[in-house]
Amino acid sequence: MKLNMQSSLVKRNRDNIMLSIILMIVVIIVSLISERFLSYNTFISVTRQFPEMGLLTLCMMITMITGGINLSCIASANLSGIIMAKMMTSMIPKGTENVGVVILAIIVGISISVLVSFGNGVIIAYLKVPAILVTLSMQMLISGVSIVITKGEIVSGFPESFQFIGNKSVLGIPVPLYIFAICAIIMYIVLHHLPLGQKAYMYGSNPTATEFSGVNVKRMIIKVYSLSGFFVGVAAVILTSRFNSAASGYATSYLLQSVLIAVLGGIDPNGGKGKISGMILAVLLLQIVASGLNILRVDQFLITALFGLILLATVAFRLNSFKKLFKL
Repeated sequence: MKLNMQSSLVKRNRDNIMLSIILMIVVIIVSLISERFLSYNTFISVTRQFPEMGLLTLCMMITMITGGINLSCIASANLSGIIMAKMMTSMIPKGTENVGVVILAIIVGISISVLVSFGNGVIIAYLKVPAILVTLSMQMLISGVSIVITKGEIVSGFPESFQFIGNKSVLGIPVPLYIFAICAIIMYIVLHHLPLGQKAYMYGSNPTATEFSGVNVKRMIIKVYSLSGFFVGVAAVILTSRFNSAASGYATSYLLQSVLIAVLGGIDPNGGKGKISGMILAVLLLQIVASGLNILRVDQFLITALFGLILLATVAFRLNSFKKLFKL
C-alpha cells in the first residue's frame, strides 16, 4: 500500500522531478566550465530577471490552462510602461519626488494591461475567434499605438521611489522577488482554491463537457484573460522600474521565453494541465541556463535559437511524439 502511494506520488510529480534533475545537471556542468558561475553576481543576476520572467509566464500559464494563449503580453507591458512613464515624466519635475503620482501611475499602468486582456477575453469568448489570432492581432495593434505615442523614442527619468521597485533589495532579497512571490501565491489560490481555477482546468480538459455542465464559459474566459492582464501589468511595473525607461520595443525576446518556460514547466499547450511548482522550476532552469551561456560568452542570437530548439523538443515530448518514437 505504502509502495503504491509512493509510486503514485512520483508519477504525479514526474515532470518536477525531471526538471529538478536537469537543473542540478546544468548547475554542475556550467560550474565545472566556468568558476565565475557560482558567485554572488550570478545569484543577483538570476534573482533580478527571475521575477519579471515569472510574472510573464504566470500570464501565459493561466490562459494556456484553458487551451488559449496570450501573445499580446509583451506589447501590453510596453504600453503600460509607456503610459506610466509619460505620467511620471510630465507630472513630476525632474529630480523631485511625488509618491502619490507614482502610485497613481502604477494603478493606471496595471489597469491598462487588465483592460487590454479583458478585450482579448471578450473577443475570444463572444466571437469565438481562436486566442492565438486575437492576441496576435492585439499585439500588432498595441505595438502600433505605443509607437504613435512615443514616436519611436525612449521615455526615461523616473523618481527614486519608482526605481526602488525594480532595483533595490530588502533584507538582501530583491524587491521584485517579493512581488513575484505574492503573485505566485495569488495564482496558486485561484487555481486550487477558487471556482475560477477549477473551471479553467475543466474547460482546458474538455470545453464541450464544461459548457454542458452549466459553467458560464464566456464569463470564465473573460476573468482568466483579465487575470492574465493583471500579471502583465505587474511585470510592466518591474520592467519599467528596472530599466528606468520605457519604449515600444522592449523585452520582445521574453515572449518566446515565457511560452517556452510554460511548456517546459508542464503546462499542456492543449489545456487542462499545469502546476505553479513546475513553472517556477522551469523559470529557474531557464534563467540559470541563460546566465551560464552569457558567462560563457555565447552569442545572444544563438541563445535565442537554442531556446527555440528546446521549445520544439519539449512540445514534441509533451505531445508524446518522442515517447511513441522511442517507446518510452
